[in-house]
Amino acid sequence: MNVLEVVRKAQACCARVPDRQLSDRTLQNYKKTFLRMWEEGSLDPLTGCKARDTYNNRRAALHSGAKLYLQERIDRCMAAGDAGDAAAAIRHARELDHAVEQIEKAFDLEPPLPAGASPFELPPSRFRQAETADRKRGLNSKKHDLGRVPEGWDVILWDTATSEAYESWPWREALAVHMLAGVRPEELVPGMRPAGWSPGVLVELRSERCLAITFMPSKSHRGLFGTGITTICIDPTIASRPAAFLAVLCRLSANHRIVVSIASKDAVRKAINRLGGDAFGELTVSIAANTIRHQVLADLKVTFGAGEIVATAAGHSTERTQARYGAVQHGRVLVGYISITGLRPPRRGNVERARQLGQRRPRRKKKQD
Repeated sequence: MNVLEVVRKAQACCARVPDRQLSDRTLQNYKKTFLRMWEEGSLDPLTGCKARDTYNNRRAALHSGAKLYLQERIDRCMAAGDAGDAAAAIRHARELDHAVEQIEKAFDLEPPLPAGASPFELPPSRFRQAETADRKRGLNSKKHDLGRVPEGWDVILWDTATSEAYESWPWREALAVHMLAGVRPEELVPGMRPAGWSPGVLVELRSERCLAITFMPSKSHRGLFGTGITTICIDPTIASRPAAFLAVLCRLSANHRIVVSIASKDAVRKAINRLGGDAFGELTVSIAANTIRHQVLADLKVTFGAGEIVATAAGHSTERTQARYGAVQHGRVLVGYISITGLRPPRRGNVERARQLGQRRPRRKKKQD
């Protein structure tokens, strides 16, 4: 067996996967998932998948995990060769050759995404083409809870958070931001984002009638997606009470701005859940931060119409993903929202095409005389 030839073949296989900046935690997760697929005897990400999220994770694990797997065995071959241990080099080369054969077949089935390519420009995935793609997703989504909560539920929630019983509650500022901007809990946590360092959510009183809420979306896939930065401007003199509450806090600060940040997204999630339990008692659904996000986006759809503005508020890179959030029938018209802008505008066209299709009517055949 020609060890160098096997090594070159393995390196060529690795080169099919573009170098990507992944966190150590993500790499370890992909490596673990790949090893589990390897031990199960199938590197096809579609095997046994009943949900698209699982398929996407297994496909990413196949590409990144396989590259790590091959690189480790390439290093073993090279180390054995450098040590002059021909027997060990051949043994490792055989193992490497078998791995390359299996991984190349999997890569032919699921080609790695080229560097810089957008998944939105690719044909439908194998999951969508499979029979399991007919399985309805999102049945447990919080957006369905909006039809089960009482009218004005968010006002009741705010009343509870500002009551005497919650006088020392430490999450009031975070709750106000959630109710106005519909942010994800992790977007209040300080940390690096593709657009730079985020201290949390910046709230600035630019004038008596302009409260600006600025945040960096946490879900952006290393900067490939998302708006980068989103700013929502609201008139606190006519908007809901959370806006007036934040305006007062800004007015009391030296530069008329505050940063709303949290140390733990899970702590806020649990706090809002407990707040909902106290506010509604025996309600059949639990109130979560994501429930508020769905409501805000549903309200924005009613106020501005589904499209670019709603996508920007959600921090999305395309207007089509807003369909996964609160439905229009559960939204209300918002008062006091001035503008919603993003550093990077979402891709447009999906919503407009849907509107045009909805306006089309089949031509009626003329009645015969």
